[in-house]
Amino acid sequence: MFPRSTRKRIRKVFGFAFLVYCFVYFVNSVNRPSNTGISILVPGTEDLCPTKPHSAARVRKPRKTQNIFFLETSGESCLTARQACSVESAARSNPNAIISVHMENSGLQNQKEIKAKLAGQTRNCAITHRLFKEWSNVKLVQEDLIQHLRNTTLWRLQEKSLLTQSIHPLTHRSDAMRVAMLWKYGGIYLDLDCLVLRPLYCLQNTVGLVDFLADWVENGVMAFEAGHPFLQFLMKYMVFAFKPEEYISLGPATLTDSIKYFCDRTELPAEEWFMCRNSSMILQPPRAFYAINNRRQNAFYHPEADPSDYEDLRHSYLSHIYDSGNGRSVPKKSLYGMLAQEFCPTTYQMASDEGEF
Repeated sequence: MFPRSTRKRIRKVFGFAFLVYCFVYFVNSVNRPSNTGISILVPGTEDLCPTKPHSAARVRKPRKTQNIFFLETSGESCLTARQACSVESAARSNPNAIISVHMENSGLQNQKEIKAKLAGQTRNCAITHRLFKEWSNVKLVQEDLIQHLRNTTLWRLQEKSLLTQSIHPLTHRSDAMRVAMLWKYGGIYLDLDCLVLRPLYCLQNTVGLVDFLADWVENGVMAFEAGHPFLQFLMKYMVFAFKPEEYISLGPATLTDSIKYFCDRTELPAEEWFMCRNSSMILQPPRAFYAINNRRQNAFYHPEADPSDYEDLRHSYLSHIYDSGNGRSVPKKSLYGMLAQEFCPTTYQMASDEGEF
C-alpha cells in the first residue's frame, strides 16, 4: 500500500492525464469526418436515395470510388473561405469519395468579372493549403481548364472563338467545362457555393428542379455517368443555343430546354425515373438541392436563423447558398453561419479568427 501522500500524487497525475486525453479527443473529433449522415442542425437519415420504379429497392452505393468535383475558373491561386467551406463539407460528408478542385492556371482573368473585394471574396491561401493538407480525399488540380473541351462537341465554342466574345467568360467557361468533364469522366459536379449536408453516393444521372419557376432545372449540381447519351445531346444544344451576351445561355435555360427536347416532354416530373431514348434519368425535387431557393436567399443571412429553415433542409442532400460570393455578411447565428460551423468547422474557425468568413 502506498503512503497517503503518494496516493494523492498518483490521483493527481491520473486526473491530469485524463483531462489531457479528453482535450485531445475533443480536438481530434472536431476534424474527424462525419460519415453517419446524422446532423445536429438538420437531423434525419442519410438514406435519401429514391426507389427505382416498380421496385422497393433503393439505389445502392457504387462499387468504385466516387468522383465529386468543383471548378474555379477565375485564375486565382487560392480559394475563398466560403469556397473552401464547400469543399470541406463535401469531404466530411463523403469520406470515401475523391473530392477534386480544378483550378484555372493559365492566368486568364477577365476584368469585367473581377469584383471589388467584398465579404466572402478574399482569397485565403492558409485555409486553402490546410484544406488540401488535412483531407486525404481532397486533391487540387491546377490546369488549363479549356483543354477539357477538346474531343467534345463543345470544342467548337473554342475553335470558333465564341467563348472569347462572351461578356460573362468565367461563367460560360464553367458551364461548358462541367458538362464536358461529366461526359468524359463521370461523377458529381458541385458549384463552389454548395454546402454538402449528407452523403451523395446515390446521385446518379440526375439534376435538380427549383420551386420558384415551373419546370426549371438548375445546373449547380449535376451527376452523370461518363458517356451518358443526354450529355452528348446537351453539348450539341449548348453550341446551338450559345449567346455571348446572355448569362445563362450555357446554363440552366439550356439545360432545361435540352431535357424537354431529349425526353420529348413539356412538363418535368420530380422524383420519377423516366426513360429518354433508352437512357434513364431522374429529376430531383426542389428540396434535394434548392430547398431555400434564390428568391428566399435572405434566409441564409438573417442575424438569427429561423428554425423552420432547418426543417426545410431535413430532406436535402445539400444546400446551394445563393449570393454567398457577392459580399453578404454572415452573422454567427445566421443560417449560413450555423451550417458552416457544423459542416465546415475547420474552415469556419480559421476564417473567423481572421474576421473574414
